[in-house]
Amino acid sequence: MTPNHRSGPGSTSPKNASVPSSSSSPDHVDDLQHSQRKLQALFIEDVPRPLTAVCARPIPNSYWATPLLLACEYPWTPNNPNKPKLDALLRAGVRTFIDLTECGELLPYSSILSQRCALLGIDDSTIEYHRFAIRDRCLPESINHMYRVLDTLRDNQERGRISAVHCRGGIGRTGMVIGCWLVESGVAQDGRQALAIIAREWKSVEKCKRYPHSPETGAQFDFVAKFHPSPKQPLACLELEA
Repeated sequence: MTPNHRSGPGSTSPKNASVPSSSSSPDHVDDLQHSQRKLQALFIEDVPRPLTAVCARPIPNSYWATPLLLACEYPWTPNNPNKPKLDALLRAGVRTFIDLTECGELLPYSSILSQRCALLGIDDSTIEYHRFAIRDRCLPESINHMYRVLDTLRDNQERGRISAVHCRGGIGRTGMVIGCWLVESGVAQDGRQALAIIAREWKSVEKCKRYPHSPETGAQFDFVAKFHPSPKQPLACLELEA
């Protein structure tokens, strides 16, 4: 058996819903300062303590957004085959991979998932791979594109599966999807609280010293802050550790 490769339909989806521009505008040239000013306005002290405090990170540049959702950087490092990040994620129970990179952006890893599973004694028929491409430092091409990502996360949560969401660095696109999911799933009351949760989790990530904020751009930050759940039956709230 081979992993279930499901390429997200978002890359060809009709742009039938309004969404902010997918490219960074001149108004967001200094994205880090823009994000920092907004983060300072959030009531971060009201956010539950980080899941990372009770759940070990599989790799240094990762964090648990919920008990069933890991945010991380690109998990395949062919230049370091002796310590593949994929193995660490698989050992941590990740069975669904949500790839936000574009085709050709990085060396693909979907074709070697079966090999890594065999080495670890994992049934590769339990593995799912989905691609929902979003351009680096940009927004999804439509709000429906984001909803499709969230639909996949919802499906996996309902089946009790652990998913990993990643882009290239696990900062911008990943943070944006994680923020929207926290709102969609009811973990966060709104986008502002979702950003506060991410800010607290992000402090434990190794690359936080170089990239102090997630999401990465002001436009991505605003996308999460203004995000509203899709018009579907809401999920029961996943409570974070208090």
